[in-house]
Amino acid sequence: MDFYILKKHEKLVAIPADEQNCKEYLDDGYFYVDKVAACNEKSALKRLNGRHNRYLRALWLLVIPVVIYAWRQLSH
Repeated sequence: MDFYILKKHEKLVAIPADEQNCKEYLDDGYFYVDKVAACNEKSALKRLNGRHNRYLRALWLLVIPVVIYAWRQLSH
């Protein structure tokens, strides 16, 4: 089942991917974040967090070698 992930202030909610229901949330001040496939709302929020964690790990894998290289260049 697909879920829309919506955010209002710092609160994330997962709702079934129904456009009418989503429109009501958007009218209430929520913002669209993503659409994920999951079996329930709790799993949908976990799946979104897992996706963001992968992006952070990939970013660190790119940043660390650059920092090490720059440090070695400055220290020699």
